[in-house]
Amino acid sequence: MELICVTRTVLSIINITILVLLIYLYIKRYLKVRSEFTLGFLLFSVALLFRTVFSSPMIRFFVFGDPHSSIIDPYRLIADVFELSALIILLYMTTK
Repeated sequence: MELICVTRTVLSIINITILVLLIYLYIKRYLKVRSEFTLGFLLFSVALLFRTVFSSPMIRFFVFGDPHSSIIDPYRLIADVFELSALIILLYMTTK
């Protein structure tokens, strides 16, 4: 179970890094173009960043001091992998 917690933590850090990069790119693009569509992507990325940060196993460790994983962590791991896949696609489409 601890391997799952460590894997989820690594995936969370990667997802947070990609989201911060996307937010930077969308801010840069919004200041240049002033498009509502870009603003929508920016707000979406910020909301997803908050969701990713607060669902990270790191939060449970720092707030509750509980480094142990729960019984549903294998399912959360699947969700984290799909989130990473979606963020990679979004980053690719943004920089293309």
